[in-house]
Amino acid sequence: MTWLLTLSYVAHVVAGGLWTGSVAYAAVTVVPAAREGDLAAAAFGRSVDWLLQTTRWTGVILPLTGGYQIWELYPLARLLGTTRGHLILGMLALWGVMNGILELGIYRLRAADGTAMGFARHAITRFGLDDDAEARRLAGVVRPYVLVATVLGVLLLVDAALLASGVVP
Repeated sequence: MTWLLTLSYVAHVVAGGLWTGSVAYAAVTVVPAAREGDLAAAAFGRSVDWLLQTTRWTGVILPLTGGYQIWELYPLARLLGTTRGHLILGMLALWGVMNGILELGIYRLRAADGTAMGFARHAITRFGLDDDAEARRLAGVVRPYVLVATVLGVLLLVDAALLASGVVP
């Protein structure tokens, strides 16, 4: 294994762990605290922005490192014709849907807050809430998206564990 491939594995695993962990943390801690009124709107807004920025940065790192690994290790016949290849494709699909769900959820959160904007502007604008925003109501808007993304993240980690375990040929 080359040093570049090893480095891609390290960056891929760290980015994947940070990403899935951030989503799970939001689902288990941030959104419930905001729904219960235990988290101020500004703090909720910063947490959502942190999740959004984490999703976007790992959304650059993961396809670059994963794409390099596919390029090096999975010729088309192996990618399409083996169980490992199918797990790789499943991981790619889970990643895409999970990212899309989070982006859509935060986009809908902006619309519910009254800061509706086009998707292009949403993609380049940081997220934040004023102190007088209704964090409880807004947390209810984003909750289903974060929960679905968390379930997809768990499936993605199971997929990764199957690949890492070596039991799948």
